[in-house]
Amino acid sequence: MVADNSEKSTKSVANGQLISTVSSKDDLPNAIIVTQCPEDVFDHKEDKANFKALFTQIEKDIHFDFLRSFRRVRVIFSSPENATAAKLIVQGFSFKGHELKAFFAQRIYMSANSQMLSPPPLEKQFLISPPCSPPVGWEQTKDMPPVVCNFDLMARLASFAIDEKYEVHNGDELTPTIVVHPCETPLDIPSALEMPRTPRPSSPADSD
Repeated sequence: MVADNSEKSTKSVANGQLISTVSSKDDLPNAIIVTQCPEDVFDHKEDKANFKALFTQIEKDIHFDFLRSFRRVRVIFSSPENATAAKLIVQGFSFKGHELKAFFAQRIYMSANSQMLSPPPLEKQFLISPPCSPPVGWEQTKDMPPVVCNFDLMARLASFAIDEKYEVHNGDELTPTIVVHPCETPLDIPSALEMPRTPRPSSPADSD
């Protein structure tokens, strides 16, 4: 990824075909994509190291992007000359019984006035989605802010004991005091409710 330059590549039409003319060296690709890579390149460290050695002999400080799902590897160099040399070496090279293929990767230009899709404004990210059929008079509302932990409530819950009464609300002149009294469980209560069994209907053999 490179910065936006004032010199851009120009395009012209000749014989009904679109031809791109490069006006600066920075417009040339500095990366290649190697296809048809064997799975050993992604699974085994030794094979991955041998694969990298094909390119590190040209330039040591390079970047690799291993795309296992596509069986491809993107190799980024510091200059277009090194990328061209790597493409010539790898093209048609047999690695672990697989014939490798390579092609240049197009450079990506990012600038402040880029026409690419950008994230929405911050105030647009917290809006609640409208219903499928908004009623008449429906207005867009914002999502509620996150609830901050109430440390006073947490302290009260931590000091709460099951066998003691607990004052939920302190009463005042207008509101009553709310106190929770835990209920005692009788010791003789059965652990599980037993359902009465339905008697088997009598058969003619029983009457005999």
